[in-house]
Amino acid sequence: MKTVLLAASLLTATTSFAAFPTLQLKPVAVGQFNSPTTVTHAGDGSGRLFITDQRGKIHILEDGAVLPAPFLDLSAKLVTEQAGFDERGLLGLAFHPGYSGEGPGAGRFYVFYSAPSPDSPGPANNPVNCRSVIAEYRVSASNPNLADPLTERVLLSFNKPQFNHNGGELAFGPDDGFLYISTGDGGSSNDDDVGHTGGSSSRPPGALGNAQDVTRLLGKLLRIDPLGTDGPGGQYGIPASNPFVLADIPAVDERKEIYAYGLRNPWRFSFDSGGAHRMFLPDVGQGKFEEVNLLVAGGNYGWSRFEGPFDFDVTTPSTGPYVTPIAAYAHPGQAGSTGLLPIGLSITGGHVYRGSEMPSLDGKYIFGDWSTSFGSPAGTLLGLEETTPGNFTLSKLDIVGGNPIGRYIPAFGIDEAGEVYVATRTMLAPSATLSDGTPSGQLFKLVEAEVENLQLPADRDNSIYSERTENSNGQGDLFAGLIANFSGMRRALIRFDLSGLPPGSSVATAAVTIEVNKVGTPTGGNFDFTLHRLTRDWGEGNSSGTGTGAPAAAGEATWLQSAFGSQSWTTAGGDFVAAASATASVGAPDFYTWSSPGLVTDVQGWLSQPATRFGWILRGNEVTPSAKVFTSRHSANGPVLTVSYYTPPALTRREAWERQFFKPGQFIDPDGDADADRIAALLEYGWDLDPTLRQDLSAFLQITLSPSSAAVAFRRDPRAVDLEYRLETSPDLAVWTPVVTSTAGALPTGPAYVSEGADPLNAATRRVVASIPLTPASQKALFVRLSMRRL
Repeated sequence: MKTVLLAASLLTATTSFAAFPTLQLKPVAVGQFNSPTTVTHAGDGSGRLFITDQRGKIHILEDGAVLPAPFLDLSAKLVTEQAGFDERGLLGLAFHPGYSGEGPGAGRFYVFYSAPSPDSPGPANNPVNCRSVIAEYRVSASNPNLADPLTERVLLSFNKPQFNHNGGELAFGPDDGFLYISTGDGGSSNDDDVGHTGGSSSRPPGALGNAQDVTRLLGKLLRIDPLGTDGPGGQYGIPASNPFVLADIPAVDERKEIYAYGLRNPWRFSFDSGGAHRMFLPDVGQGKFEEVNLLVAGGNYGWSRFEGPFDFDVTTPSTGPYVTPIAAYAHPGQAGSTGLLPIGLSITGGHVYRGSEMPSLDGKYIFGDWSTSFGSPAGTLLGLEETTPGNFTLSKLDIVGGNPIGRYIPAFGIDEAGEVYVATRTMLAPSATLSDGTPSGQLFKLVEAEVENLQLPADRDNSIYSERTENSNGQGDLFAGLIANFSGMRRALIRFDLSGLPPGSSVATAAVTIEVNKVGTPTGGNFDFTLHRLTRDWGEGNSSGTGTGAPAAAGEATWLQSAFGSQSWTTAGGDFVAAASATASVGAPDFYTWSSPGLVTDVQGWLSQPATRFGWILRGNEVTPSAKVFTSRHSANGPVLTVSYYTPPALTRREAWERQFFKPGQFIDPDGDADADRIAALLEYGWDLDPTLRQDLSAFLQITLSPSSAAVAFRRDPRAVDLEYRLETSPDLAVWTPVVTSTAGALPTGPAYVSEGADPLNAATRRVVASIPLTPASQKALFVRLSMRRL
């Protein structure tokens, strides 16, 4: 194990969810970029998010939409993408702390990208694959949403021997204002290939490796002053407090930019914006383990002597002491006897939560794993909690819809308010698109899920009889089990009304409760009764008999037919899934409950595919006499399905309207008119119209003239609390006077306002009526307009 330099202990990961609430992923932008690598903000109070796409573009998410023009496009500067999979590209973005001020850092930001190297391909024993570039740019003087591509100033660049292990994160220290830069060990594997210190094509054990070689910038965390000039080349400064400035090593030409070393591929690091502003830095492992580190100045994090907390190459020259990780997990199938939780293949760094929307997450580190495999996207969301000072517990987060989430997770982000975002993609190659040409990248906001509970009644039930195939019993009691001293058996069919579950709900738990009101003779007893999901539709009987039932009529389910006179079961006694969805031990008259993950799966499936909602069949022990009589839905104590569920994350009215017709994050020009009906998109939103269908303007704005007044009627949506509606008049088109105003959903006011009532064309909107008196002057010329503006 590593020598502990940092006071921390490594705890075994758990699957407990106690420390973290159940969370949901709220779509923010879908199909707007390919492979997001950074999600950050400028710290300028604008509320904008900046998203780097691996193949060169920096996008701006403003007011819920990705702007059509990129902030900066560096595509032409990047190395050519490698087919199939590539780790190179535009990897990092950071804004100077003084970006929004008037000092030296005003308007400056920094990027990390992979460029072609003039030294490529280099000699066989020291190959050059690409060049890592850290460069400064400035925002345009005329448009805050555009950078000036002509302002590039390269601070630092260095060659890499292979395509992978680039690092690439940039961040400014919250306390010192310096720029921190993560770099990988140069690529390949084991840090012993050509281009790695002491390595060669024969991959010798005991190589020092780039990560341990303090004369090289690879496999390090660097710290520079981007506005200084005393570094090599004069394009940046080296802070005087950097470890290798303070402790110069005689006869070693160490790089003074190094802040920490011994890293393999530090993929995404971040500073805690609260507390002591600690830096959390995960490091991607080789083939067995992933690790999370707390960074300390001068720390050696052990690669390639160690992978995670365990030995990797014990012959690597010792340059310790080493810093142990604060948490680790194993790759699938690699946990062995370590006690570590097997999760995934490649760690992705995240952020300590310091937002206000989820207080229970405050101070917890949210991060993830890229995927459980290369071939199928399956990223996992993780959390790290400091249970006592220096001791951390790793948890797999409870995510609505499941975790892993079915997407690769390349990055996390944070906004100005401290809320956390998850950046994902579904295609392996950075520039690969979906089959319809749509980019595969997504951006989600992490939100807390709120569980709701609902009791749902049975909307159909029936008993079917093996010995009287013509009988059914849809209104009397339900029967199930083998009859004592008789060869016949009964089964009950039950279906539940799911209309009370909101569309898009995610079912957390499901339980069926049924009352037993009578037991078989001679002694009753406890028997297992099972619920099985039915695979064919069936008709409910309408007989009023009890006991043996009454003759079946057309449309009633029997032992042989699912809908009498129409279709038959494939197998006598019902078509159902052989494996039970739930089992309960049933005895004396009482209420009994069936609850299991299988029921959850069934109900979720019916929500997704309503046409398959055939319900369950209830079976008793059909070898030993076990018959029970159950209360049907026609009695007060009929079967009940109790569901706890999560609804989709709450949407504003604008978000809900946009997602009816557009993708999340898609830019919608408020003045645009895609359907060419002369109604701008903002008006279509304010009138609750379909922006893809041509509409008749006169249906939503009418003006009627009389000798003394102009009557105006217009539609208003009180749910659009982000709008202001203004009815205005003007004698000359130069000066406009508001005569009716409605702001943020409030009732209209103004001198011309008459009334507001139901809209005959839309139950969700209102019809506002105004009357504008006509004077002798206005009878000659009066202009009227209805305007809407975003608040």
